[in-house]
Amino acid sequence: MKKPIPGLSVLLWVYQSRMILVNVMKYTESGLNQENIQNMNRTLLLNLLRRKGTCARVDLAKQSGLRQATVTYIINDFMKWGLVHETGLMTGQKGRRSISIGLDSEQYAVAGIRIARKNYSIGLFNLYGKSIEVKRRNLEKGIKAREVLDEIMDEMEKMIDSRSSFRVLALGAAIPGPYSFREGRIELMSGVEGWDEIPLEEELKKRFRVPVVLEQDANAAAMAQYWYDDDANGPDVLMYVAVGQGVGSGIVNAGELFRGNIGSAGEIGHMTIDCHGPRCVCGNYGCLENYCSSIAFTRRVNEEYMPEKEFTFEDARRLVREKDPKAVQIFLECCDYLSVGIVNAINIFNPQIIVIGDEMAHIEPELMLERIMMNVRERVVPNLMKTTEIRMNQGEKDSMIHGAAVAAIHSVFHDPAQFFSIGA
Repeated sequence: MKKPIPGLSVLLWVYQSRMILVNVMKYTESGLNQENIQNMNRTLLLNLLRRKGTCARVDLAKQSGLRQATVTYIINDFMKWGLVHETGLMTGQKGRRSISIGLDSEQYAVAGIRIARKNYSIGLFNLYGKSIEVKRRNLEKGIKAREVLDEIMDEMEKMIDSRSSFRVLALGAAIPGPYSFREGRIELMSGVEGWDEIPLEEELKKRFRVPVVLEQDANAAAMAQYWYDDDANGPDVLMYVAVGQGVGSGIVNAGELFRGNIGSAGEIGHMTIDCHGPRCVCGNYGCLENYCSSIAFTRRVNEEYMPEKEFTFEDARRLVREKDPKAVQIFLECCDYLSVGIVNAINIFNPQIIVIGDEMAHIEPELMLERIMMNVRERVVPNLMKTTEIRMNQGEKDSMIHGAAVAAIHSVFHDPAQFFSIGA
């Protein structure tokens, strides 16, 4: 598949944003007022600054399509709030020099939380989405949801206090699905009791007193791909498949998440791949995640070896990397099951790019991709296969905690005025 033209994704994003703005202006008389339009202009400029790093006002006007006077007015507000600052002189076309501006990466931050079945991560990020500090902690077996949340909030508070030079504007949390987007709570987390009884969004808001955004973990990872990977942020459909302690997916279409009715779209882990398979905690039978998640993989390795002390996922991963034949075979069978889910996803969602990430993808990425490609080519209609690129998530960076930060930053950019005093 051809690589996108460098910079084209940025131009396409700007084009999409401008088309939205044009449509808003068309319908101003139908209820959208000047404040709505001004807020959309602010969002547009903040996103351009994030993508460009630093930029002159005149360049922002050209790339956004806004009048230079409008750009100057908005940037002046941003500077009063301390949201942006001047970074120095830059040379433009024909040798003309102008003052560049950028987001303030030293004063403001967002908090990110990732909750999983066996561990959690917390972090602070600047407004460009770069990590200031990230910590991950494993959970004790049998720990209850209430205890987990109390520990997470305590540790997050300690981290914020230790970085007192930053003002935390918002908090994003990446959580396992299925969850209710409307009610702000996890509907089900296999292996951990009590999450469905906790109004998670409400409790986080009460503790940290900032806007809180909950996002299904695979959705968060998908948005992280869209934000951080220039090759992935064009106008087509991107699907992130998270193969970790559960299996889920996030779908981004032209920069917007596809959520479904209550926010649980993309739950491919509870897709039936064997109608006569074992009963899942969700109530279904033969669910995909019971065959290819990191928990399923570790369980099968333990069943094969029956060690004196139970193997952890890290132990099982090490066996594969050391080319242990039994462990490698189990890993390949997990890849085969995952391939079935990916084939179904291609047929249902017709994505242009599928990115595979999380724990299982970090065992032997090249081997996993080779196995999945072999299976998918045999099962997918050739014309669909020609227009679908499958790739592994690069590196072992936790896309979900970064995606939680992206969700928080997005909330700041969506309505920056709510975080600052207009008259300041």
